[in-house]
Amino acid sequence: MVIISFSLCKGGAAIAAHKFFRLFSDINDEGSVKFINQDELFRAHLWKRFLSFFLSKTQCDHNFIKHSLNLFSYPPVLKSFENTSDSLHHLHWINNDTLSIFDFNKIPSGSILTLHDEWLYCGAEHYYKVSDKKYDFINGYSFFKKDVYGLHWNYIIWRIKKNKLSNRRDLIYTVPSKWMLERAKSSMVLRNSDVRLLPNPIDTDVFKSLSSKKIVDFKFTLSLDNEDFIFCFGAIGGKKNFLKGAHLLDEALKTLHKFLSKTTVKRVKLIDFGGVVGESNIHGFHNISVGHISDPKDLALLYSVADCVIVPSMVESFGQVAAESLACSTPVICFDTSGLKDIVYHKKSGLMAESFSPNSLSECMLTMIEMSLEERRVMGEFGRNHVVEMFSYPIITDQYIEIINDAKSVKEKGFK
Repeated sequence: MVIISFSLCKGGAAIAAHKFFRLFSDINDEGSVKFINQDELFRAHLWKRFLSFFLSKTQCDHNFIKHSLNLFSYPPVLKSFENTSDSLHHLHWINNDTLSIFDFNKIPSGSILTLHDEWLYCGAEHYYKVSDKKYDFINGYSFFKKDVYGLHWNYIIWRIKKNKLSNRRDLIYTVPSKWMLERAKSSMVLRNSDVRLLPNPIDTDVFKSLSSKKIVDFKFTLSLDNEDFIFCFGAIGGKKNFLKGAHLLDEALKTLHKFLSKTTVKRVKLIDFGGVVGESNIHGFHNISVGHISDPKDLALLYSVADCVIVPSMVESFGQVAAESLACSTPVICFDTSGLKDIVYHKKSGLMAESFSPNSLSECMLTMIEMSLEERRVMGEFGRNHVVEMFSYPIITDQYIEIINDAKSVKEKGFK
């Protein structure tokens, strides 16, 4: 197996790709698994990435999300395509010019392509604009589109993808949520393709409820009292990535403060991870930033310390933080949207706010504060059971093995 991804360690897609690397290594009895990434980059290719990036800036579509042109291929990827007699290929996040759109026809038969966002069936954007109800990825992009200025890369990139992929029947695509499965299957690029559901695996042996002693000790290190009510949220890309909903959470906290007594405001504490270490005040609430957490065991401890984890994202292809939190038996608050609907069940494992209403989000937070400890415990147990039954390694391993076996059959037939 050759696993291809832009990175093995940078970003959520890289983490997911590494999980499948580990998963295949555990189940593989017939040879080695190789990983191709750009973590050690050729300087010549870096200049090509810069060129591709700057060209993308000649378009303005008011969609504040990453855009990728993928005009160039990383040489080791194309080299791996040349010798296809022995190895299957599993392609993950291939952006930042890991694989050029012009080389999509070179992807070997029987390859597996995992979508970590919507880029493959959209234009240059990694997620289709939330407010755009024309659904160009379903109905077709046109070169002239209202509110798109400059060179319309979305149309150009989409057109090339459609020409290269829409008629191929020898590839298997996987997506991590039912929301993405529906959108991929309805897209012009992939509607006639073999698209399957394959969620990201959650290590439920690591992400689990921890002992009261560990929780108390960790609270002590952060100067937190047992009477405090702790909301936890991830700050990774929050201010840089519009879709992570940092602005919506900020508005929700501002509204929440108005409905709480001074005593309760002092009791409510915020903890964020993934940003810069420090302490601050957010609309009257004491906020502790614990910084980047690389060890999953430390992250599990943080989830376990929290009374509730907030995921204010406008779009999530899967919802890794939500799934990990619930695996630790900690209820989640999120918007009723995208891949999060596979993970959080309203009033069973958490609360789902109206998309994308800060007022509704603040109401859910208030409801969670007013819940009894027992009610939150029941929610956490339900969430834990759901994650174990749907997303744990044994479950995803069985699904992955089935897809690999089907890919081998396609490869043996060798048709396009």
